[in-house]
Amino acid sequence: MIRQTILSGILLLLALPLAAQQGMHVEELFDGRFKKDHRAVEVLIKGKELKKYHLTLFRSLTISNAPEVFEKMEALVRKDAVHAVDKEVGTISNRLYYGFYCFPAQNDTFRYLFYRNTAVKPGSEKQPEATLVYMEGKVTLEELKQMFQ
Repeated sequence: MIRQTILSGILLLLALPLAAQQGMHVEELFDGRFKKDHRAVEVLIKGKELKKYHLTLFRSLTISNAPEVFEKMEALVRKDAVHAVDKEVGTISNRLYYGFYCFPAQNDTFRYLFYRNTAVKPGSEKQPEATLVYMEGKVTLEELKQMFQ
């Protein structure tokens, strides 16, 4: 019986990162499809490295020179944005340039989404890229903003 309980606990812990963005539209972007794409950089951090930031999960996806992916990312972010309880958004020509969203807490865990698309900024000499960051943990929005200042 104890062995089954321990095994169940381990399986649950392994499934947590997979279920982190569950219920969010951007979840599909973290399905691993970009792991072998040379235009993309995907980051997953969890565990004690994040403890000092009061976070339990940090995921990011940065993609360069992929207009079709940028549009898909923006559409998914806009769908999730409807459920945000707090947001800060910047648009250029009706396109989402950046967005920072805070979602309702679940079991005292806050969820945040950040999106930035440099491709919509006119006159930029840099390579166009879009970045999506998902974070969750016990950190409040105020604490998170202080960390990024």
